[in-house]
Amino acid sequence: MWQKSPNHRNLSEEEEKSALAKAPSLRFRFILAGVLVIGVIAALAINLIFDYSQKLADLSYDRLLRSALLQMDENVGLMRNEVSIDIPWSAFATLAQAEEDRVFYKVESLEKGFITGYHDLNSIPPQPPVLDKIQFYDQEYSGEIVRFAWIERSITDAETAQTVRIVLGQTRLSREEMAAAVTQKAVEVVAFIALVAITLIIIGSHLVLRPLHRIERALEERAIGDLTPIDINTPKETHHLKVAINHFMERLQTNLEQLENYTAEAAHQLRTPLASLRALAENARDNTSPQTQHQVLENIVRQCDALSQTVTLLLNQAVVSHRLQTHRLETINLLEPIAASCREQAVTALHQGVYLSLDCELNESLILGDSFAIQQMMQNLIENAVRYSGVDVTHATEVIVQVSEFDHFYRIKVIDYGDGIPDTEKERVFERFYRGRYDIAGSGVGLAMVKDIVDHHSARIQILDTEPKGTTFQVDFAKLKWVGDIA
Repeated sequence: MWQKSPNHRNLSEEEEKSALAKAPSLRFRFILAGVLVIGVIAALAINLIFDYSQKLADLSYDRLLRSALLQMDENVGLMRNEVSIDIPWSAFATLAQAEEDRVFYKVESLEKGFITGYHDLNSIPPQPPVLDKIQFYDQEYSGEIVRFAWIERSITDAETAQTVRIVLGQTRLSREEMAAAVTQKAVEVVAFIALVAITLIIIGSHLVLRPLHRIERALEERAIGDLTPIDINTPKETHHLKVAINHFMERLQTNLEQLENYTAEAAHQLRTPLASLRALAENARDNTSPQTQHQVLENIVRQCDALSQTVTLLLNQAVVSHRLQTHRLETINLLEPIAASCREQAVTALHQGVYLSLDCELNESLILGDSFAIQQMMQNLIENAVRYSGVDVTHATEVIVQVSEFDHFYRIKVIDYGDGIPDTEKERVFERFYRGRYDIAGSGVGLAMVKDIVDHHSARIQILDTEPKGTTFQVDFAKLKWVGDIA
């Protein structure tokens, strides 16, 4: 009744270790994902720190450069219509705080030309010149990158006016050294934080996977056959796993109970006819009268037929039980299993003096179902109707199978004109092993199987009275587009 994996066998200890070694590690994936995330964050942080350290170094040394430039600018003036400048020593003293850097400068008049400084220093700022506005920028000069401060302003007196340009530059050695020092300290801090975070992830992975180990121990410590639900407290992330395991064990428990019931049913159904066969055989052995022996042998043949029907019923029940648990419902034409059941039961019904007819005007009736299971359901309903219709009658009677269509469902009726079922017994006919009349051959499990099939298809079954007498079994199956909505 259960599916098995092909070529399944138990692994040896070495094979188990090898399989475990090759199996992917959830903890390793968790740690690897954490390390990758931390690595990406650390790389971004270091890149931002590098940019920030460069800007911080420029900001600090640009203040010195600005101070020196303004001191030079304050000492620019006009004497006899000529620009003169007395460069203060304090300007160079300010820049001397960067001991390893060299300083370059140039003062010129746009009208009169070069005044002082480096004659070949022709640095032009990247932005358009704006009077009295200092610009800072990097350009190459004398074979290295130099940080420049640039300013233009107008000088006027009573007789003339001129525009003076001052360019002051400083190499970047101290700036780069400062930026590298800031970056190094920051990288050390980032690396320390990353190592701490990775350590916490490793510890956290153990704590995160601990509930799985608890579930594993809870299952391993159980006694054989203990399928009770797992009741240990687990985090929300493993709650669904625990629920899935509990549902699986519940289904397994149901399967085991069905197996036990099936075994009990088989023993119950086979024990009685076997005992009867033994008694009849012993009677035939001890009886010497040919006529009596012939009668006993006839009884043995009938008992063998009944036993064969019982075995067939039990096998069909096992197959149906297996299909209901392992096969998904699929789109089928409901008329096909109904027509097949009527054809199989027609000859048997005639032998018992019962006419079996199918009343259906539909060409197709699509539902979600299992064709084999529905055919077994119909065979049991028809066989039950034929069996009770042919009892204590001297003339032919009939059993009618009707199929009709409604808005949301198809309705099947199996109508017989026998003695009917008392109202007090209608609720019990679907119980396993229950038989209304023990003088009529039967197993008591056919209608129970019918109820299981009906419930599995989310259908509805009712037992009605036939006029003037008899019983009608009515089953409603939802249409394919209205599955689960039976009016």
